[in-house]
Order: sequence, then structure tokens, then C-alpha cells
Amino acid sequence: MTCTRCQGLMLEEQMLDMEAAYGEMWSISSRCVNCGHRHDAVIQQHRQAYLRPVAISQTVAVSVAFDLPSDTELEPLAA
Repeated sequence: MTCTRCQGLMLEEQMLDMEAAYGEMWSISSRCVNCGHRHDAVIQQHRQAYLRPVAISQTVAVSVAFDLPSDTELEPLAA
């Protein structure tokens, strides 16, 4: 299995949920060894429950040209 974020290796782990509604509960989760991203049923369920459409806006590039007096000193930009 590969990670959806970084395409790294995902390993299955057994996790113990100490605050489950029915007491302690074991579950199986996948974790990426590269970036640490987790994937399990609870996380997936929450993502689906709060899934909203994304609004895409269009941006327009505007070019502004202006003339400076020839005696104007410009300071270098900081990196």
C-alpha cells in the first residue's frame, strides 16, 4: 500500500482506543513510514461526513507599469 500524500510505504498497526464509547477497543490503522500520515476507518468516516464542495475562483493577472524619477534610489530586497 502506498501513501496518498507522499507515495511512501504504508504499514499496518494495531491501535488501542482508550476513549471509545464502549470501553477499550482495538483497531487497525495504516501509517506512512515517510511522512507519518495515518489512514483508518474513523478518520475516513469523519472526512466523508464533513466533505464540502470546494469553490474555485478565477484569478486575473494584472501587470502594472509605472515610471520612477531617474534619481530614485531603490533598496535591495531582503531574502
